Amino acid sequence: MKPWFALYPLTCILLFSTVVSAQSFDIIPVADGVYAAIGRAGVASNGAFVILGDSVLVVDTHFRPSWARDLVAEVRKVTDKPVRYVVNTHWHNDHTQGNQVYVGVFGPAVEYLSHHATREDILGKAIPAVRHSLEETVPAQIARLEKGLADGKDLQGNPLTLESRTRLETQLASQRSYLEELKQIQITLPTLTFERSLVLHAPDRPVHIYFFGKGHTRGDVVVYLPKDKVLITGDLLTNGIPFMRDAYPSQWISVLEAIQALDWEQVIPGHGGVQKGKDQLAKLTAYMKDMVAAVKDVVAKGMSQEDALKSIDLSKHAASFPNFEQASRSAIIRTWLELTGKIPD
Repeated sequence: MKPWFALYPLTCILLFSTVVSAQSFDIIPVADGVYAAIGRAGVASNGAFVILGDSVLVVDTHFRPSWARDLVAEVRKVTDKPVRYVVNTHWHNDHTQGNQVYVGVFGPAVEYLSHHATREDILGKAIPAVRHSLEETVPAQIARLEKGLADGKDLQGNPLTLESRTRLETQLASQRSYLEELKQIQITLPTLTFERSLVLHAPDRPVHIYFFGKGHTRGDVVVYLPKDKVLITGDLLTNGIPFMRDAYPSQWISVLEAIQALDWEQVIPGHGGVQKGKDQLAKLTAYMKDMVAAVKDVVAKGMSQEDALKSIDLSKHAASFPNFEQASRSAIIRTWLELTGKIPD
């Protein structure tokens, strides 16, 4: 078995029905041959798969290889056609750490598609993140959970109840199993990258993959199925305010506007349920415009990050997003850093 940091040796080659609840996903048909894989509790991130004549395209591969294997099992329930394409919408580990499964199951003909910046960031950011999780983060979490159970206290120091003990035991089992998966992860890189767009001319439907600019990360792409009027966005769109740690908020607005201009009726977001229509996109765009304008104003006045957080009021958007309080704070901080030149352009 190769070490976790080994690069997988790949050659670079160019019906609607009821929801099916799988072990890790709810499988939702959104068009004929197009399926959303909505992460169930604990899995969080979504994926999708599309039947393309004699092959299958998968979008995003989740945080754990075991979850990717669960999705392979669901694909096989729908079709006996092999997966030949895997799209990574961006580099974050919860969308890429299952990559190895597809070449392992379907062989070296599998192509991994991404923006070129995503490949660079898997090398420069995702691999170090796996190392950090393996050597530090997950062992430390396991140690804390073990100590809490031994001491009879939860992570806040409160005496354990039957419910909280069961919760800690579940968390401990999950972290132990994840540590074992980390030891086996083989980082599998995109084999085909592009700058602006790529089209797969499949027999039954074209697949358009677009990069509209920096947004959630510097390499986000969307998968657009014009025949089916379906869009798959990764974390450019979610059910709330998306995670901003690696974002470029002021540039994200034009990306959202480009997505708005495409002709689609359903969207599979990176997190949350399938969305019909463009209401959530409109809410996020409105929030982003107001938030970025407010931060530009405080930056122009020479205000600090702390003063920006105190003075900016975006509460009129609170009802639109279940994670508003924490996520909006993070968005303001990231935008302040971007507009003051403290993150790379």
